[in-house]
Amino acid sequence: MTHDGRSLPPPELWAALPWTVRERVDAHVVRRARLLAVREVLEAGLCPRPGLYACLDLVHVRGEILADRLVPPPLRDAETLTAHAEGLGWPVLALELEWDEDSWGRILVLDALGGAGERAALAQWQEVAWEEPLAVAAAVAGRLGAELRGPEEDGPARP
Repeated sequence: MTHDGRSLPPPELWAALPWTVRERVDAHVVRRARLLAVREVLEAGLCPRPGLYACLDLVHVRGEILADRLVPPPLRDAETLTAHAEGLGWPVLALELEWDEDSWGRILVLDALGGAGERAALAQWQEVAWEEPLAVAAAVAGRLGAELRGPEEDGPARP
């Protein structure tokens, strides 16, 4: 991420935050709850209020600084995701891979779909090649006896 110059750069923004806010921001960053960390900065009462991109930049920098303390990302193997889908409390009829984008880049999301309009997120992969998520999603769909859909043409070409 790059700083846009309209707000304080990350080191100065960090220094301007009260100590209690810094502690909460770092706690969210370590738990990989980036949006909660951004909200803490936005609601810290600084005047002038930092812009959204300045807050995102700061959280990104804090993530780099605290990288050795981040909780491990959730497991995304077929066995774990199958167990998650089976524990949803409703029959999974389809799995859907869909591209999404956020301020950190392109994300491939795997959702479980039920017959009465239920939808639950099972996993997400950020900035990865197709092969791994597609293979995992196909294995989970096979274990569940569910249809595998997507992603559509809004992402990179499918292998």
